[in-house]
Amino acid sequence: MIEQDMYESALVDWNFWGNFRIDYIERDYDIGRLVSNRYALVLYGVRRAGKSWLAYGYLKRMIEGGLDPRETLIVNFEDPRLYGIRAEECLRILREYMELTNAKNPIIVLDEVQNVRGWEKFVRYLVENRRFRVIVTGSSSKLLSREYATVLTGRHIDVEVYPLSFREFLRFKGLEIRDEVDAIKNESRIRGLMREYVEYGGYPEVVLEEDTLVKKKLLQQYFYDILEKDVTRRYGIKKYSILLSLANIYLQNISNKVKYRKIAKTLKQHVSLIERYSQYLETARLFSFIKKFPYKIKEVERSLRKVYTIDVGLHYNLTLKTPKETGRILENIVYLHLARKNLKIHYYTTKAGKEIDFIIGDVKPTPVEVAYEVDEEHIRKILKALEELKSKNGTIVSWNEEDIIRKNGKTIRIIPAWKYLLNIDSKKAV
Repeated sequence: MIEQDMYESALVDWNFWGNFRIDYIERDYDIGRLVSNRYALVLYGVRRAGKSWLAYGYLKRMIEGGLDPRETLIVNFEDPRLYGIRAEECLRILREYMELTNAKNPIIVLDEVQNVRGWEKFVRYLVENRRFRVIVTGSSSKLLSREYATVLTGRHIDVEVYPLSFREFLRFKGLEIRDEVDAIKNESRIRGLMREYVEYGGYPEVVLEEDTLVKKKLLQQYFYDILEKDVTRRYGIKKYSILLSLANIYLQNISNKVKYRKIAKTLKQHVSLIERYSQYLETARLFSFIKKFPYKIKEVERSLRKVYTIDVGLHYNLTLKTPKETGRILENIVYLHLARKNLKIHYYTTKAGKEIDFIIGDVKPTPVEVAYEVDEEHIRKILKALEELKSKNGTIVSWNEEDIIRKNGKTIRIIPAWKYLLNIDSKKAV
């Protein structure tokens, strides 16, 4: 049982009506329209992506807009003073807060809520009460489970929080790009910062850190924390050395096709263990796997997966690099750009065996190829893909090149990566 004065001090230290203050840089998440007393808003995602700060920033904006600070409550379950708290004690914290502030209809942020056993029932109580607006944050491996889905059925909306997009990255660097005029005026600086984004990725704390050695150390720590806290502890992993080797194989091979059976042979393990560990790594959001664009269901299930990491800074700083690395990093960045939009993403292989990096959608499939330098082969294979898919428009994302190619009723837009990531295109395909 936590002493009353212990959690009183924790509340005062973590709330705007107490001692808590933050400097917040805006993210491109409009969570305000999703905050309601009818359901809980669940912010999930990979560790250190900025879920907590997103929730805190929302409260700060609301207060700056006129909301009484006492109508907000932050409970940070990572605070050592709340270690070991049980769900029933959360009600005591709530009562203490209501007595301290006399709040009427508060917005409540339950931060890193997975640290509380039985938290789902407490959140359900808050939602059913209809007096509270609830935001829940936590790491994916513990929030994306069947455990809370059954208890909160119909009472939650989920939003995945990623590390910074390129637009957000520029904002964190003090460069706000609102439109094409801003982009053109700052093109030289944007190109320079694109190099930094490729090397260190978009983890907020890493982006704000100036010391390159500290950046690398942070990325290393994130990687091992995810493996140890979000996978090993969560799933009771017995073979940590195998998990680590598997994660390193995937990190080394981003944007490549991988085969569970081949990896199992390399690591001298049963293929079922590799499949299970891969699912755990994906649930923790450290990696994502995409399948081949379907001809038939059986073909999809037999096809190789392509693997992508949640942040390219992990790959760049934790693996051995080769001269062709930038192209694969760029492909991973484009994948994350598409994933943030909640699009259906596959890869595609033409009948001649040529691979297209991404197919977006399934009703009107659109091919997207990523090439550091564009050559005739890239153009030929995307034209072939357009023909086979009966599509009219395709895109090639390059490092510097920009063009529009029209042939046989098909249109291919070639666009520099920085423009593609900022959704800026002065030569729009029609």
